[in-house]
Amino acid sequence: MVKKVGKYEIGRTLGEGTFGKVKFAVNTETNERVAIKILDKEKIQKQNMGEQIKKEIAVMKMVKQRHVVNLLEVLASRTKIFIVLELVTGGELFDKIVTAGRFDEPTARKYFRQLVSGVEYCHRQGVCHRDLKPENLLLDEQAMLKISDFGLSALYGSDHNSTLLHTTCGTPNYVAPEVLADKGYDGFMADVWSCGVILYVLLAGFLPFDEPSMSALFRKIIKAEFSYPSWFSPGVKDILNKILVPSPEKRYTMAQIKESDWFLEGGYTEEDESEVLLGTGGDDETGPDIMDSVEEEEIKQEGGKAFNPATMNAFELITMCGGLDLTPMVDQQSTSIKRFTRFNSQVPPAMILAKVREVLTAEGIEHKVSERNFKVKVTHTSERGQLTCTVQIFSIAPGLSLVDWRRGQGDVMAYLKFFQEIKPKLADLIAPS
Repeated sequence: MVKKVGKYEIGRTLGEGTFGKVKFAVNTETNERVAIKILDKEKIQKQNMGEQIKKEIAVMKMVKQRHVVNLLEVLASRTKIFIVLELVTGGELFDKIVTAGRFDEPTARKYFRQLVSGVEYCHRQGVCHRDLKPENLLLDEQAMLKISDFGLSALYGSDHNSTLLHTTCGTPNYVAPEVLADKGYDGFMADVWSCGVILYVLLAGFLPFDEPSMSALFRKIIKAEFSYPSWFSPGVKDILNKILVPSPEKRYTMAQIKESDWFLEGGYTEEDESEVLLGTGGDDETGPDIMDSVEEEEIKQEGGKAFNPATMNAFELITMCGGLDLTPMVDQQSTSIKRFTRFNSQVPPAMILAKVREVLTAEGIEHKVSERNFKVKVTHTSERGQLTCTVQIFSIAPGLSLVDWRRGQGDVMAYLKFFQEIKPKLADLIAPS
């Protein structure tokens, strides 16, 4: 059965988090492929959805910048809010770090420039992110950086008070000291700090602030206590020393970052990261009600059934490249979503499922198996809080299966570490490439 929201046909789940799921969808009028965040309206309305949030949604609907995921429109039913976004198909940037271990300086500089370009542009429109972290850094089909959730963090409850609540069970490693200090803070300068932490991770392959206990972690962040790996150049240490500064008043601004020697090394001009703002920003975009930019839509579904979980029959073998690097699709019109936490297997699906269950049981990891769907839902407690993920097995050709691991909730770096620890124990399942 096909679920429809307005003009969009909803497909498989692309991801899920604290505030809802992200689904693949197709605009039936234009055939455009999009991603839709589906949020519970009651939960959202309990947040402090004030004038600033309304303006941010209105602004982000008009913004088109090459390094920011475009917000196309916002729809609502009686119980749900649907945020329609540009579909980004290249996976998460930090998946790429996992395969590389760490980036060299030219590669890190390239992505850092793209990050700064997108963040600074939105800052100029009066919108800060407040929650920059690995999950929000995506890659398009040309491997260009795309920042997701810009202008939406307040909608998800990541304002001054709830950010503290959120980070205690989420990813405080990227949060600026002034945010943790529970005082008023400048969201734009907090974004600068987060960009610095991300740059460090691009070059190091690990976090600058990473302690087993939350109290120790907070102390390190508030004092900016960290060290550099031996391979960091003097130039990158210089710029990080000016970004990762506890006092926001003494911290480099975006403009100063763009003028720094390391940032400019190898040549850089504004034209390299050109941007365009679409729309007029008229008053009709920011009326008195918070839902002014939300169009009321009823949810229609053929057959009257709820969302069905992805099944093996929903996936077709569309492309084959790189040996056995096979990519499942939602349907014939779908776009592949790259993910590095998947592998191919020539072992029968039932045996794969049994092996996954055996390994998780031996490791004492909580899990729930659905034999009907060849799916395992995993819950794991790491040093950085609880992680959830889904393992699903798809038969994509005779004698060939794809084992897809998809992160649910929790810190992405902790999840990738968890996957790296589990994957060797499944080595006898992995088909040679």
